[in-house]
Amino acid sequence: IHYQPRMFSFCPSSLSSKSGMSSSELSPLSDARLHKDDVDICFSKTLNSCKVPQIRYASVERLLERLTDLRFLSIDFLNTFLHTYRIFTTATVVIDKLADIYKKPFTSIPVRSLELFFATNQGMWGTDPLNNKSPRLCRKFSSPPPLSIPSRTGSPVHCRKLSLNSPISVKTGALDLSTTRSSSAANSPTSSHSPSIASPPPGSTRAPSGFSSPPPTATRSPSLPQASGVSSPPPVSTKAPLDLITSGETSRCSMSPASAFAIATAAAGHSSSQGFNSSEKACDKEFIIRRAATNRVLNVLRHWVSKHSQDFEMNSELKVAVISLLEEVLRDPDLLPQERKATTNILSALSQEEQDDAQLRMEDILQMAESPKSECFESLSAIELAEQITLLDHIVFRSIPYEEFLGQGFMKLDKTERTPYIMKTTQHFNDMSNLVASQIMTHTDVASRASSIEKWLAVADICRCLNNYNGVLEINAALEGSAIYRLKKTWAKVCKQTKGLRDRLQKIVSSEGRFKNLRETLKNCNPPCVPYLGMYLTDLACIEEGTPNFTEEGLVNFSKMRMISHIIREIRQFQQTPYRIEHQPKVTQFLLDKSLVIDEDTLYELSLKIEPRLPPG
Repeated sequence: IHYQPRMFSFCPSSLSSKSGMSSSELSPLSDARLHKDDVDICFSKTLNSCKVPQIRYASVERLLERLTDLRFLSIDFLNTFLHTYRIFTTATVVIDKLADIYKKPFTSIPVRSLELFFATNQGMWGTDPLNNKSPRLCRKFSSPPPLSIPSRTGSPVHCRKLSLNSPISVKTGALDLSTTRSSSAANSPTSSHSPSIASPPPGSTRAPSGFSSPPPTATRSPSLPQASGVSSPPPVSTKAPLDLITSGETSRCSMSPASAFAIATAAAGHSSSQGFNSSEKACDKEFIIRRAATNRVLNVLRHWVSKHSQDFEMNSELKVAVISLLEEVLRDPDLLPQERKATTNILSALSQEEQDDAQLRMEDILQMAESPKSECFESLSAIELAEQITLLDHIVFRSIPYEEFLGQGFMKLDKTERTPYIMKTTQHFNDMSNLVASQIMTHTDVASRASSIEKWLAVADICRCLNNYNGVLEINAALEGSAIYRLKKTWAKVCKQTKGLRDRLQKIVSSEGRFKNLRETLKNCNPPCVPYLGMYLTDLACIEEGTPNFTEEGLVNFSKMRMISHIIREIRQFQQTPYRIEHQPKVTQFLLDKSLVIDEDTLYELSLKIEPRLPPG
């Protein structure tokens, strides 16, 4: 099951004429509930990927109704809903709604949605689906190979192709699959079971174009199952018979099952719907709705399980409920093969135990870092330091579950309990920045400090090349700290080229214009990448403080949900692409050695001792 902007394309005017409805009536916009404001919903002028106005405010019930609307499925809406539903509802409510759509589609889906759904498909297929007796209307059949009647003589073979899409005109000597005669049923007892070949006119002595002259005798055509709605063809002429060859006569001709199906159904589009009782129509209608409802439920669950797996890892009750629903779907005797395959794939992905991939976890690295003695700074190269800083930064960054970005929990008093992984990321940033400043301050002479600054700037530039802008900011924050920034004698020893590099890096990660330069850089870089998390936390804080979650009427502020979802999608894009950097324990031991880190107050005191303040005047 693949995603498309719309579940069903809406038919053009050329097709809508067949159904007796105008194209405007078949458009989703003919449903006023999709674009006109109401007491429980309000729209914006912006259109989504399905060319339907985006929702500004809506009740929870209307949002769930849009999630399960059979006429279209906007991936923008689906992502926004699954990212932010915790703010205005619960996972239990969502899965219960999907279960109702699958189990009771007639009562769970709005009546107007079903009306337009059938109007749309009626225009697409050119006929009323309720007047077609086939119980598998939504199955897709591949067109059979071109049908040809080979010559029975030694003359060159000429083929005449039969199309399943266009009616076959009645010509002299041609296959007659479209003409309906009321008398044929009475004259030929087998005419309704086996499509026949019309004979040439009595006065014609020449075989029709595309066929060779027939032999004097004919073999009786095999009886085919009677196709519903296929009118009886004309009787077989006794003067110049040209019957189909049975499959047993392999020496003369063979017919594939697909070709037989083509003949049996080629005239189905020209038949009338007479003879179909109301119970058969109701059965077809119910089948269509159930297949569409099943397709929608599977689409939503597939996207939910594959793109938002953290929901099921952290909510065992939700996982059990989804598995139970999928197992019930598999027990459906009318389930189509592609639906069964999709259900099995979702269930397999959901049921398998979480596997530890080859990527390192922070806990593993911390255990390796518990070494009594780490390497010294001078023995490590700049590229080794930059690669391991990038590896550590990405491991910490990717560990943040996206639900911690909701509700501004990282700014609450109990932020450590509500957003532990964001707090770990912030702490790691501060520790790395303090490590850089501490290492510089351990040197007593000016030349050594200047050399250390130049090496750390080289590390920062390599981090930039690795798209680790968080690492660039860690080093830049240390150099911009008051303890290092005030060392004028030390900076005077730094070479001019290194100072130019420092200015370029500062320009990239500058907070001016809400990190304007960094945002532009991130737009043009391909993952893997480690962005600066503080930039996104600032955006989320502005959104949370500037707009409420609900309106005064109690409607969900879905425009706000959309903005939050946009930020979360960008974060997750960078989280999901790992670096291919080999872990080097000797380097990470140095980077994670807490004994080397000096707190900010002590750093400033050391700075004053190294270069005391100049007396005033």
